[in-house]
Amino acid sequence: MENIVAVENLNHYYQEGRQLHQVLFDINLTIKAGETVFLTGESGSGKTTLISLIGCLRSVQEGSLKILNQELRDADEEQLMKLRRNLGYIFQHFNLLDFMTIRQNVQVALQLQENFAPHQARLQSEAILEEVGLTHRINAYPRELSGGQKQRVAIARALVHRPKLILADEPTAALDSKTGREVVELIQLLAQHQGSAVLIVTHNSRILDVADRIVRIEDGKLGLGYAEQLSLILPTLTDKQVSEIASKIELCTYEPSSTIIKQGELAQKFYLIIKGTVEMFKENPGEDPVCLETLERGDFFGQIGLLRCGKYMATIRVNPNSEATIFVMDRETFLKMIGESKLTKAVINYQMLQRLSKLKEIPKSY
Repeated sequence: MENIVAVENLNHYYQEGRQLHQVLFDINLTIKAGETVFLTGESGSGKTTLISLIGCLRSVQEGSLKILNQELRDADEEQLMKLRRNLGYIFQHFNLLDFMTIRQNVQVALQLQENFAPHQARLQSEAILEEVGLTHRINAYPRELSGGQKQRVAIARALVHRPKLILADEPTAALDSKTGREVVELIQLLAQHQGSAVLIVTHNSRILDVADRIVRIEDGKLGLGYAEQLSLILPTLTDKQVSEIASKIELCTYEPSSTIIKQGELAQKFYLIIKGTVEMFKENPGEDPVCLETLERGDFFGQIGLLRCGKYMATIRVNPNSEATIFVMDRETFLKMIGESKLTKAVINYQMLQRLSKLKEIPKSY
């Protein structure tokens, strides 16, 4: 997959009187075609500054920022304008024109494109409105729509010209939880159909599981959203526990077909899948390995060896078609975690019993 966004060593400053105030520090980020990345962080952390730089709405001061392999640093206004035509913007307040129908609101986005043809623009607008489920309201005005319907119009307007990059700034902020999830899933689905990259800025923790990847910005510094990812897999942990554990786990990437743990090895680690799939094999002497289960994002493994017998009871290999991104937790951190969280221990024990049944190793009592 090609990089749609490539940020390297990016710094940014604001003028405060005679002083320069740095707001972004050594930012590094890549987003590939078809990937949905969520950007989280507290208010004032630098999220809006970063997304506006990526959106070609501010000038790059230090470092490198490339959109579609074109460097933005020192780019002139004409170059920025051409790049903006490859972007789609979605905002929390919809920004629809009240005096236009929803079809006209969508169609106006095509007027900014080169080789604009009114008849073709109308057909494209009607087609994208059908994709977002608003064919029956095509001649309605924004004032006649619900909040969720307005955001669907905003999505259609952002995607009608088939942009390579979609930027969404708090798209669920004005919506209830159910509608917000529907909106984000719709953005992701349509973007995947078009092969577009998506960057969504959000405070909404209830939609984080939709993301392919989560990054967090704090005091102008960008890092991986370890805490957010961990809380998605083990929601029974408290915020304090998540924060403490997130500082002790390691993020590892495993190549396709590589072996992560081998049956019979001493159990030293606990693993939580962030991205990709792995396969669990039972190995018996003189026989071919038998695949018992495929584990995917949100699943975990390694707990049987850590809690029961001291050795791994199956071999885990990465799916041959793609790499896997996995949190790795050491034995001490794992045992402390389940010792301090009874709910988490119960969840892990239940999953362990389910897996033991597949290994035909259910203990007589537990």
